[in-house]
Amino acid sequence: MISITRILFVIFAVLSTEISTSINDYLPLTTGPTSTNYGETGLFEMPTARFQEAGNLKFGFSSFRPYEVTAISASPFEWLEATFRYTEIKNQLYSPYAYYSGNQTLKDKGFDFKLRLLKESRFIPNFAVGLRDLAGTGLFASEYLVATKRVGGVDATLGIGWGQMGRESNISNPLIQMSEKFASRTDGFGEGGSFQYGSWFAGANASIFGGLEYDIPGTKYRFLLEYDTSNAADPTPGTLERLEVKSKFNFGLTRSFGKFLDLKMGYMRGNVLQFAFTLKGDYANQGMVPKIDKPPNLTTLDSRQKKLVQNKELLYQSLLRNLRKENIYLQSANKDENKLEITINQNKFTNFVRATGRTARIAASLSPDDVEVIEVTHMISNAELSTISLHKKDLIDALQNKASSEEVFENTEMFSPNKNHFLNSEFIPDVTLPDFSWNMQPALKSHIGGPEAFFLGQAWLKINTLLILKRGLSLSTVLGANLYDNFDQLNNPSYGTIPHVRSDIQDYLREGRNNLVRMKLDYIWSPFRDTVARFDVGIFEEMYGGIGGEILYRPFGSRYALGVSAHRVQQRDFDQRLTFRDYKINTAFLNFYYDLPNGVNVAFSAGQYLAGDKGATIDLSRRFKSGFRLGIFATVTNVSAAEFGEGSFDKGFYFSLPVNLFSSRYQAGEVAFGLHPLTKDGGAMLYNTNPLIGIIGNTNQYELERDWDALLD
Repeated sequence: MISITRILFVIFAVLSTEISTSINDYLPLTTGPTSTNYGETGLFEMPTARFQEAGNLKFGFSSFRPYEVTAISASPFEWLEATFRYTEIKNQLYSPYAYYSGNQTLKDKGFDFKLRLLKESRFIPNFAVGLRDLAGTGLFASEYLVATKRVGGVDATLGIGWGQMGRESNISNPLIQMSEKFASRTDGFGEGGSFQYGSWFAGANASIFGGLEYDIPGTKYRFLLEYDTSNAADPTPGTLERLEVKSKFNFGLTRSFGKFLDLKMGYMRGNVLQFAFTLKGDYANQGMVPKIDKPPNLTTLDSRQKKLVQNKELLYQSLLRNLRKENIYLQSANKDENKLEITINQNKFTNFVRATGRTARIAASLSPDDVEVIEVTHMISNAELSTISLHKKDLIDALQNKASSEEVFENTEMFSPNKNHFLNSEFIPDVTLPDFSWNMQPALKSHIGGPEAFFLGQAWLKINTLLILKRGLSLSTVLGANLYDNFDQLNNPSYGTIPHVRSDIQDYLREGRNNLVRMKLDYIWSPFRDTVARFDVGIFEEMYGGIGGEILYRPFGSRYALGVSAHRVQQRDFDQRLTFRDYKINTAFLNFYYDLPNGVNVAFSAGQYLAGDKGATIDLSRRFKSGFRLGIFATVTNVSAAEFGEGSFDKGFYFSLPVNLFSSRYQAGEVAFGLHPLTKDGGAMLYNTNPLIGIIGNTNQYELERDWDALLD
């Protein structure tokens, strides 16, 4: 035991010493670090102190008998990595009761976090602390401190683990010297959801682990070797079955295929083959597909054209026609002496500075010489949100490479427009209403990890319609048509003691295969400056319909917003047609939003939830330059942990990827994924599409300044 520890210390010390210089020291690892069996960066069972770059997201699958692990890992910052992990344990049943489990194997969900404490330098390694199975069932609960140092083509790792990672028990727990509270640890399988602070870094013993990763010269392969201290032959008492362990050393090869795919094969415990793949991407700054959607050319008017545009009506009609070619819709125009004021509405560009630049470029090309200032106001639905006033000459100089976008910014003004500013314009285009549009797209519903089957799902056709009745007033409908499902296998009813506001999800899935998902009438307007309001009535989602509204105050030059939302809703029948159940409830929230530096957004909501419980939800997310967003949330209400059941409180994570990242043309929309580990009744909120804070996003002053480099794009 002691000899292994000493050997690992010696290997780490030698490899961490700068004794020679190689060309490999100057070649960056463009493919990024490898992943453990559980999704975080590391070797096989053991983590390293390496991290993904900020804005990276990866999806991985690993198989090593008797486990199969599916994991999603994300890095909101370069010093933080978060992983959600789903483990299928094939040698154990879902529960001790055969009539309940059937032939379904045990499933375990877990959240893992890793935090960097020190950044690698010439003599100092990367140093990190991590928690595995945080607030989970405890099957894989571990804590660790780990250091990793790179020398040439070798990454050497040395760490100390507690809990499942410390089962080898090759050292006494050093933290006992600080406090006796670290001497005992509570292990064992539970329902999860609670933070077992008292067991973190605790236990009479711990384990020193280590390993290395070696880039094989002239190839795209890396060799991995680790000393595994998780000791599957002696797992957490009363939980996992004992496994035969012939060797504590795991080894194998990993190969990167570009920046998006890793394949790994290994040999574990001296008797088990391991296979894994990881799909990964860097979504922080730019898209995956080059854009062919280029801005229009800046043109110069000839003498005949200059005379024509002196006629304001011809100027306005030219603006209307040319902006429409860019999917930008002119709402009003007004030429007053040396200023051309334009109000637009568009849903093509999520970056409003890019929309401003293309609008101003067209205006600069069409406007007569006496126009010195171009003023672009952005309108969403029936609300004017922001105005950007820039100098025409500055813009033309920048487009002709005589100046930069930063120089244009120096003379630019941004402000919040007055209420209904556009109605005072000389030109307001005629709009033919009502206007109807529709589209169809395939969609997928899933129910993962139940006792009936590992995956229950439905492939369905989503039919979207939009009827615009008047400015700000629209009726949106979503119809669902079933293509295939296996929901007949669902057989796990809810036995919760509080109103079943979400936990009857299985009945909705089984009976609502062909359904009316949504049919909602919205009216959006701006009652005051810097204020947006919405009234909505109808069927909001698969489970609820009703009436209500929202009002949001967001000062243009501030980073905060304050809102109130309130609805009276009634629960829908399971078949999701036009009939309702008896359950009715008032739900209302006070909402506070604040945008911190570096794209970090905080949302706090307090009020009454669908089950009548009262409490608060905190949501933390980070938005990257590309529009990619990562977030986590948690809700605590006056429903006790015992009443809530498994999970103890509502929590989850989500991410959203703009469609722009995968398209050669700019377009609105996003691919969103959110995960509640459990569908419970406590802390349940109404799913109402397009909250106001999302509708008006990217139009505040600091957001426009943040995105200013897109002006000339």
